[in-house]
Amino acid sequence: MQKKLGIIGATVAALFALAACSSSTSSSEEAAPAPAKTIAIISPDYSAQPAAKTAIDEFVKAAEAAGFKTSLVDTMSDNAKVNGEITTAVSQKVDAIVLAFGTPKEFGEGLAAAKAANVPVFGLDTGGTEDPILVNVTTDNGFLGSASAQAMMDAIGKPGNIAMIVFDAFQPVQIRGAEAKKLFEAAGYKIVEYVQGDPADSTGFAKKTVNDFLTKYPAGKIDGVWAGWDASALGAYQATQEAGRTEVKITGVDGQDFARAEVAKGGNWVATMAQDWPMIAATEVKIIQDFFAGTVPADKVVFVPGMVINKDNAK
Repeated sequence: MQKKLGIIGATVAALFALAACSSSTSSSEEAAPAPAKTIAIISPDYSAQPAAKTAIDEFVKAAEAAGFKTSLVDTMSDNAKVNGEITTAVSQKVDAIVLAFGTPKEFGEGLAAAKAANVPVFGLDTGGTEDPILVNVTTDNGFLGSASAQAMMDAIGKPGNIAMIVFDAFQPVQIRGAEAKKLFEAAGYKIVEYVQGDPADSTGFAKKTVNDFLTKYPAGKIDGVWAGWDASALGAYQATQEAGRTEVKITGVDGQDFARAEVAKGGNWVATMAQDWPMIAATEVKIIQDFFAGTVPADKVVFVPGMVINKDNAK
């Protein structure tokens, strides 16, 4: 009898242990975290533009810190190729797509595929908010244009002749250029050159172009070169340095480290405009988090403030 009771006791104990194990497994399964949501970042400008690389790197850092899983595709200055990459991302069933820089008017086929599959698309300093892009987080490019123009006029001191290197195909730079031009002309400055830059070879193109300007316009005939982004401003600056034409003032936009270093010297590169890429990235991540929590962005464009960088604050 005692032997039977021992067997029964052992059996009951085993059943309790099995139940506990089963309960533990079930609890563990219920507590398992949901898989990280995936964000495909697609850009034609990551390797071509220093500002794009900075912005995207900041976004990747902020997104992964927030628990997202990211992937990055750089189409190497090929806007048309973005269409195929959006379609590929849709087929891979990513949770969201971030279009970083580029010109969305050229992304129609890819954007249509994303819309059909209900994949949300967000813009990171992209050149517009074509449907179905939910929001574009960027800097107020009108301010960047007018403030950089004002910095140049302050440095020159009186109405003179200005050459401008722009890129009207990319909306943010187009807006900067339009606002700068408007302010220059309202103050009595003459735009003697208005040239479309080359984002694929920003510095080399600008250097060659400004060398041509310096030959065409001797001292006293050109007072400044306004460039829509720092990589082009660098080429313009290099041309003036090598030609010994440091009376010609230079301004840029983006607040890149190389621009700040030159502006800090107090020479003829008189200003750049800082874009707050960490804040832009953090804002974009918060909007995406809110979207997945059920809040659709209220505004199509969200502006993050920029600031003037001159010799007094460049360091």
